[in-house]
Amino acid sequence: MKSVTFAWIAALSLWLGISVHANTFGSVEPIATPAVIDTRPLLRQPLGVRETLARQILQCGAVDQVIDALSAARAITTINGLNARFEVAAGGFAGETNPAFVYTIIDSGPNAASLADIQVLTNSLGFVFSQNSAFLLDAANPSNLDFPANYVVLNFPAPPPIAQSAALFQIVGKIDNELFATDTSGYTQFGRAYLSLQSAVPDSQFISGYVKAAARMGLEYTPIVNGQPGLFQGGAAFPGNDWVQSPAGEEYLARIPAQSHKALRQLRAIQLRIMKEVVKKLDRGHHDRAGAVQLACQ
Repeated sequence: MKSVTFAWIAALSLWLGISVHANTFGSVEPIATPAVIDTRPLLRQPLGVRETLARQILQCGAVDQVIDALSAARAITTINGLNARFEVAAGGFAGETNPAFVYTIIDSGPNAASLADIQVLTNSLGFVFSQNSAFLLDAANPSNLDFPANYVVLNFPAPPPIAQSAALFQIVGKIDNELFATDTSGYTQFGRAYLSLQSAVPDSQFISGYVKAAARMGLEYTPIVNGQPGLFQGGAAFPGNDWVQSPAGEEYLARIPAQSHKALRQLRAIQLRIMKEVVKKLDRGHHDRAGAVQLACQ
């Protein structure tokens, strides 16, 4: 039940639509946590409005700028456009869905990125976008990250809209609220794969809830082990920062090479300014909510 075979790993990679070598996955949200600035007026907007903002930020090159800053400072040396892929997709936690920057990184074989560089990049993204935590999953090597984590994958026929992933999360909540509304409940959408780490419930309860959700939505539940629904196991990490105790992001910065700190602080200042401007427009009752999140790339 709690072991993963190479066949499962290869299958997971195919479900995500990437090479079987690509087995490190990450996620970070672009909307700053309310612990840093009051983004609640933005977080209260419909999911489509928040998605528009996330896509604008990605299209304006915010993630590329972080990678470029780290590469220029030699804080990372192995991540590039050939082994890393970023997109806007759904991320859910404690009953809420937000747009997230999700990424897959090839970490073995030719042109592989190193785990150390992936961790530096993830911490840097969490810092620049002022997140309480980011998410990493190594699907092949449970011992590579902070702790082993069981998870399931529900497969859509094709990559779904963010709203459809959010609807699936809502259905999970109707089936079992302990898989939806707690501070251990969440999911991330990678390609057509809805991936959920096990909530703080017994294996049987977690599996049962997601088997029912898959059946209700007409989706494929994985893994199936000896004809029975089972669990994948990978390694997970949630690098983060307590912005009350460390208001300058010191916990993130401690895990990032110092030579890149100045450039990352400048990029973070840009993102905080964007958040403040958007919130200000919304606070003024901007008549066009979608227009309030349109950006002029900086």
